[in-house]
Amino acid sequence: MSDIIVRMPPSPTGHLHLGTARTGLFNFLFAKNQGGSIIFRWEDTDLERSDTKFEAEILEGMKWLGIDFVEASEKFVRQTESAEYHGEMLKKLWEAGLVFPCFLTTEEIDEQRAQARAQKKNFILWSPDRETEKDELESKIESGAPYVWRFRTEKDRVISFEDGIRGVIEVSSNTIGDFTVARTDGSVLYLLANVLDDLDQGITHILRGEDGISNTPKQLMLWEALKQLPDHTDHPIPSYSHIPLVLDQKGAKLSKRKVEPGVCVLIKDFQEQGFLPQGVVNGLAFLGWNPKSEEELFSLEDLVERFSLEGVNKAAAKYDFEKMKWFNNAWMNRLDLEELIESFLDWNETYHDGEYNGIEVEKLMKGIEICRQKAKTFVDLEEELSYLLFPIETPEKELLVNEKMKVDADMAQEVLEAMISILESLDENPSADLVKEKCVEYIQSKGLKNGQFLWPVRFSLSGRERSVGPFDLVAILGTKESLKRIMALAS
Repeated sequence: MSDIIVRMPPSPTGHLHLGTARTGLFNFLFAKNQGGSIIFRWEDTDLERSDTKFEAEILEGMKWLGIDFVEASEKFVRQTESAEYHGEMLKKLWEAGLVFPCFLTTEEIDEQRAQARAQKKNFILWSPDRETEKDELESKIESGAPYVWRFRTEKDRVISFEDGIRGVIEVSSNTIGDFTVARTDGSVLYLLANVLDDLDQGITHILRGEDGISNTPKQLMLWEALKQLPDHTDHPIPSYSHIPLVLDQKGAKLSKRKVEPGVCVLIKDFQEQGFLPQGVVNGLAFLGWNPKSEEELFSLEDLVERFSLEGVNKAAAKYDFEKMKWFNNAWMNRLDLEELIESFLDWNETYHDGEYNGIEVEKLMKGIEICRQKAKTFVDLEEELSYLLFPIETPEKELLVNEKMKVDADMAQEVLEAMISILESLDENPSADLVKEKCVEYIQSKGLKNGQFLWPVRFSLSGRERSVGPFDLVAILGTKESLKRIMALAS
């Protein structure tokens, strides 16, 4: 084991979004690749919005993806458990003069912001209370006047840090101002709580989304401030790395509310639509990471072996749902057939009524083996299997006519009668190759185009304009069911 420690700090305030899942994935891959350890931390200080149902969804969703943070994490903690520690550290920062109570009202701040806007300037808050004597500030606190705790930001300095993905980033403190770190009651906010927990838990590397970059200079100043305390620890400041944002097709930050219906953004959406976890993980990894090769299919184990921060892109990742389907189709065809069938039956049992559990195993295997070639999800697979494994309504006979295929009513009737003869000459479970051989003999003997024969046969067997090929249809349905369906239209 190395000395590397990362943290997975989700807020249990909403559903498991693919952005959160990708952050969790990247932290897991980095830690495992480096032989490091993981600390799982619920950032649950937003008591009004935090909900145990979201905690369950996040943990179960990540476990479905193959990452069991309960098992993989060295520690499993809650931010609210550290409230007393947070309060003690805030007090020490106040005693050292590094934070101060700010008594500016919301109205006063809004007025300053409006003035800056009128002057076409960026609004930077420098509190007048930063220069007030400590005795006077304590008197105001005792008077009961409302306030918040702010960090006393040093003016005219450059905060510079080496981002593990983006290289050197420099920010002027004059663009930051005095930022809020705690409420009146002493409960600390995100910026300070994160730093305190990272310090307390020995975090060495922080991998988070690009939208956290603006917080990093503030948190670095907090780290520096903590090192000025009399009893500070010598824990080094962690390395910060910011992974690219995930954007929608219009270039905006990906949001569940802004995507087209049917596009999966939440992990539970992928589960409901019948994605394999291997396909989702593969797709998530490629949202901002590149193996620097032509390879595209990676298992979770492969990703652990190959992952590095050097492979993470700086540019934002554009979310392509069709590419996610491509990954899923590739994994549906890569998995062992028995494993795929087991996953499909579990999904069907969970999200539908489990009607496929009663299907003859051999027929189910034949059907899935054929249908998985083009199916992108289990929803697609179920749709194809439905006409292969269950009775169909007899389609209208007029639909056998197909001008494009040059099939009129008389030709359709002649073809179906020929197919009946072919089927009657076969055993109950012929191979697709044998069915093809017999059909090709007839097509050639009559000088027909392939489509002139295959269209009426396929449509009669499936009742659909698009379906599995007619030879595979017969091989899966068997001659008895195939005869039944064709005779229903040939009569």
